[in-house]
Amino acid sequence: MEIIDHHKLGTLQTMQPISFRNQPVGCTGTIMYQMYGEQKLEIPPKIAGLLCAAIISDTLMFRSPTCTPLDRAAAEELAQIAGLDIREYATEMFRSSSRLRDRSMDELFHMDFKYFQVQNKKIAISQITSVSENELNGIRDKMLDYMEDYLKTSGLSMQFVMLTDIIEEKTELLYVGRGAKNLVHTAFRKECGEHSVVLPGVVSRKKQMVTPLLSAMEEEGTM
Repeated sequence: MEIIDHHKLGTLQTMQPISFRNQPVGCTGTIMYQMYGEQKLEIPPKIAGLLCAAIISDTLMFRSPTCTPLDRAAAEELAQIAGLDIREYATEMFRSSSRLRDRSMDELFHMDFKYFQVQNKKIAISQITSVSENELNGIRDKMLDYMEDYLKTSGLSMQFVMLTDIIEEKTELLYVGRGAKNLVHTAFRKECGEHSVVLPGVVSRKKQMVTPLLSAMEEEGTM
């Protein structure tokens, strides 16, 4: 019926024209905030809180390179409507959502999971975020074991998991699959371990992970 989104466009086909709004901002919640203003509608406090939480989550507390001044301004106004202190609320929200050790590896792997394909190769990139480096380190080896097992039946060429530390603004990228290590080396021009590499400053899958990896896959495909 209608699309409101902030992601890049993929293959899309509709039976008839629809309303379509796509903007290069960090969160769809920012677009929704704009639409309330355009329609001169008052935002209820509970809705404001939800939209604010969405922006905080998608922009990793404004640390993601996908974050724009529009996202920050929208979140600040929404927080005021909802009666929230952004820093306190964001910290508690990420702490609550990042209790990783209480969850299975399957749940963590599929919690934020997306497929991508270049030519005949299909890969998956998952992202797990936390405000605790110790918490991420605590699941690292178990996640690699899970990835190795899952790859055998997944039909994927390679699998990647981003262990993203929001506070330190870095990601340890885990990878399995034939050629995965070489692909990561080509994408990021870094010396890589057998199944992982630390990428300082990388926190966004959309802007900092997908493009380098897919570009490297295309480069390998033309060689």
